[in-house]
Amino acid sequence: SSGINAECPLRPGMKKTPWDVLILLGGGYAIAEGCESSGLSQWLGDSFGFLIGQNNVLIAMVICFMVACLTEVASNTASTTLLMPVLAPMSKTLNVNPLFLMISGTISASLAFCLPSATGPNALVFTFKEIKVIDMLRTGVIMNILSVLVVVLGVSTWTLSILGIENNEYIDSWEP
Repeated sequence: SSGINAECPLRPGMKKTPWDVLILLGGGYAIAEGCESSGLSQWLGDSFGFLIGQNNVLIAMVICFMVACLTEVASNTASTTLLMPVLAPMSKTLNVNPLFLMISGTISASLAFCLPSATGPNALVFTFKEIKVIDMLRTGVIMNILSVLVVVLGVSTWTLSILGIENNEYIDSWEP
């Protein structure tokens, strides 16, 4: 019974596959690759040239706030997938270790506290009609600011020492 109407052995697994998540992740990877191959990642990295020669704390603060704002309107995974190819060339422009920027960006992508659309848990909380968007914004902005400060403190102190980075300078072997 190997006719046209034969049951496909993959069908049960296909029905259980979370296609929305796979498409979201795949789309994020495709956009990241498009940014990389088009030169957009390099251009964005170069556009942060105003940070050249600045203190590492200021660099981390700018990156963390930028990522925290982006992750309010895009998923954490999409934000991280989009930003890693941007932060790598940016580290060369700013002459800092790529891990410094990438860890700052990755942790900050989890700071989505302001809008219901930012994360699933935010949307779930918003379904209870007692909470309004303005309430979430008011509390979320304060949480974002405090969280960014904690991330900057952590990345600027613990991360460099834990990873054994003596000077936070760009390493040629990290060429993206």
